[in-house]
Amino acid sequence: MAKTFKVSIVTAEQTLLETEAVSLTLPGIAGYLGVLANHAPLVTALVPGVLTLREDDGGPASVFAVTNGFLEVARNEVSVMVDACEPAPDIDVTRAEVALEKAKERLAHRADHSIDVTRADAAMARAKARLMASRKLH
Repeated sequence: MAKTFKVSIVTAEQTLLETEAVSLTLPGIAGYLGVLANHAPLVTALVPGVLTLREDDGGPASVFAVTNGFLEVARNEVSVMVDACEPAPDIDVTRAEVALEKAKERLAHRADHSIDVTRADAAMARAKARLMASRKLH
C-alpha cells in the first residue's frame, strides 16, 4: 500500500474535504504539479484548473474544478485554500459552456473599454476549469 498524506481543501465558506490521499495534482502558477507522501515543504499560488485527488492506489480519482488560491505542503499535510472548488460530478456543463461563450463575447469587445477585462478573463478561466474537470470524468 502506498504512503498517504493528509489533504484539506478549504474555501472561504467551508472546509470542502479532509481526507488521506496517495497523490494530488493541481494547477500551480508555474504549471500543474503533483504531490506525493513526504513531499518537500512548499507554498505556491494556484490558478484556475483541475485538481485530481487519489485516496488509494487502485481506486478512482476525485476530480474538482478550482479557482485561484494557495497550496501549502508541510510535514506530510497539504492545505489547498481556494476561492472556489466544485466537484466535477456537480458541474452544470451547459451553464459552464454559456459562461465561457459570454466571457469570450465580452473580451471580443474589450477595445470599447466598456467591460472589466480582468473580471472577464477570470470568468473565462473559471468556465474553462469547470469544463475541463467535467470532461475528465468521461
